[in-house]
Amino acid sequence: MAWYEECIFRYAEYNIFSISESGPGPGVADCSDGQISNITEFEEILDTAMTELINNTTSSTSSNFASSKMKFGSHEHLYSFVQCTPDISRQSCRSCLYNALLSATTLGSECSIVMIFYESCQLRYNTTGPFLTNAPSTPNTPPALPPSPAPSRAPVIAKAPLTRNKTSSNVAVIAAIAVCASVGLLALCAFFCVCLFRKKPTQASRDGPPKLSAVVLLDGGVKSDVDGLGETEFEQYNFKTLRIATKDFSDENMLGEGGFGIVYKGTLKNGQQLAIKRLSGGTSGQGTKEFMTEARILAKLQHRNLVKLVGFCSERDEKLLVYEFMSNSSLDRFLFDPLKQPLLDWITRKTITVGIARGLQYLHEDSRLTIIHRDLKPGNILLDNEMTPKIADFGLAKLFERAQKFGNTIRIAGTQGYMAPEYLTTGDYSDKSDVYSYGIMLLEIISGQKNRMSRQTPPKEDLSIQAWRLWNEERSFEITDPILLDNCPRVEVLRNIQIGLLCVQPNAEERPPMTAVVLMLTCAVDLPFPAAPIMSSAQFNMPMNYSGTQQSSVDRSSTKSVTRSFDVTHALHPIPR
Repeated sequence: MAWYEECIFRYAEYNIFSISESGPGPGVADCSDGQISNITEFEEILDTAMTELINNTTSSTSSNFASSKMKFGSHEHLYSFVQCTPDISRQSCRSCLYNALLSATTLGSECSIVMIFYESCQLRYNTTGPFLTNAPSTPNTPPALPPSPAPSRAPVIAKAPLTRNKTSSNVAVIAAIAVCASVGLLALCAFFCVCLFRKKPTQASRDGPPKLSAVVLLDGGVKSDVDGLGETEFEQYNFKTLRIATKDFSDENMLGEGGFGIVYKGTLKNGQQLAIKRLSGGTSGQGTKEFMTEARILAKLQHRNLVKLVGFCSERDEKLLVYEFMSNSSLDRFLFDPLKQPLLDWITRKTITVGIARGLQYLHEDSRLTIIHRDLKPGNILLDNEMTPKIADFGLAKLFERAQKFGNTIRIAGTQGYMAPEYLTTGDYSDKSDVYSYGIMLLEIISGQKNRMSRQTPPKEDLSIQAWRLWNEERSFEITDPILLDNCPRVEVLRNIQIGLLCVQPNAEERPPMTAVVLMLTCAVDLPFPAAPIMSSAQFNMPMNYSGTQQSSVDRSSTKSVTRSFDVTHALHPIPR
C-alpha cells in the first residue's frame, strides 16, 4: 500500500472492499520548520477545523473527502485535509477519522506538518500550504480523474506489498511485472528507510507491543526531545491484548470510574501490570474531547509527580489510554478510610503534600505550556508502592501559553468542595484555581477530614472556615488528625495549616503561586497571615449550567493575561532554623 498526495495505491490477496480498517498506520510529523508559536490558539483552531471536516466528509452529500483553510495568529493559516475510501459507510469513515485524529495528538500536534495514514482513511494538516490546490475547500462532487500516467511525486510512505496469486494470462503477467517492478522498488526503498532507523528490539520489547515515537520526521529520523521535555515514546497496543490483560474488562479488575472512562487493572503475559482507561461506550462528543485532552497533555509531560502515560489503543470505536500501574491506588482510599488512615504517618503525609506541590509547580511554571488541572482532589492523586504521589486525570485540564494565566467558561465543571469561589460564581479559572484546590487537600491531609459539603440550614461549617477559626483562636491542634499528634513536629503541623489557609483565601490574587508554596513547605521562611474565608463554598449559588463532578466545560472559553499580586520576595522572609 502506498499513499500519494493525489491518490492511494493498494492491492492485497484478500477482500479489501467495504471493510473499514483503521488499525495502527504510519504517521508523520515534521518539526523541521519549527513548532507552532501559539499552541493554545492553534489547538482550538485545529479542533474546530477537524470537527467541521469530519462532519462534512461523513455527510450524505459528501464525496468522502474535504479540505479547509483557517486563519490563526496574525498571518498564519492552518491547511487541513481528511479523506475516506468511498467503499466504507459514513459511520465507519467517522470512526476511522477520529482514530486518526487521536493518533495525531500523540505524534505531536505542535509540529507544522502532521499526516496520519490508515487503510480506510487519512488525515493531514500543516501550516505551509494547501494540500490540493486545484480542489474546492469542501467539494460536493468528486474531482475528475486524471489520465493514467504515473504520479509525478514519490509516495509519502509505503507498506511492503502482499504476495499475490499466480495467473495464466500473459497480459496479466506483463501488467503484474510492470506494477510490481515500480511498486516493489518504492516499497523496497521504504523498507530500507524503516530498517535503517529502527532500534534493535530488546528481550523485554519482544514480549510487548512496538513503541511509537512521539515525533517522526519526514526524512525518517526520530525527534526524541519534544518541547524540551525529554524522550517521548509510547507503546501502541492492540485491543485484543488489553482485553485479555483485563480479563475482558471484568468488574473484579475495575480500579475506578471517571467522567469519560473506566479504569481497569491489566496484566500482560510477561507479568507487567498496567492501568487501562477505556472510553465509555456511548460517550458523548464531550467525553471524546476530554479523552483527547488527556492524551494530548500526558504525551507532552514527564515529571515524577505526574502519572505516566505508557501507551494507547485506537481501533475502530475503541479508544484506550494505558498508564503505569499505581499499586496503592489513590490518596482518598487511605485518607478517608479509618483502617488505612494510620498508615499515613507524618513523614508520609509530608512527602505527599510536597510531591503534589512540586507536580503542580511543574504544570504551572516549569513546563513549556501552563497547564491548569481544574479537578484536583485526593481521588485524582495516585500513590505508587513507595507512596510517591502522582497527579492524574487531566480530562478537564486547560493549556495556556506562558503569558496566559486566566480563562473563563460558561459551564462549571469539577468536584464540589474543591472548586475555587471565583470559578463557582463567575466561571473564571487560572493557576490560582488549582492553588485553592491544593489548599483544601492540604487541610484534609493534616486533619484527616473530608471537606464535606452541606446545604443544611444553617449550613454546616466547611473545613476551610473551621481551620481558619481554630487557627485564629490558636487552637489548630483541635483540627489536626489525632493520629499525628503524638508523632509529629507540632510546629510543622501549624505551618502546614497556615499554608493551607493561604491557598484558600477568597481573593485569587492573594493566593501564593505554587513556586512559593513549595518554598514554604520545604524552607524555614516567615509566612504571611491568611485572610478569613468569607463564606462556606456550600453557600455559593450553584450556576444553572453546573456540570457535576467530572463533566467538562468547554463550550465557549476565553483566555487572557493576569498579573499576580502575591509577591514572593516581599511575603516570604527567611528566618533561621
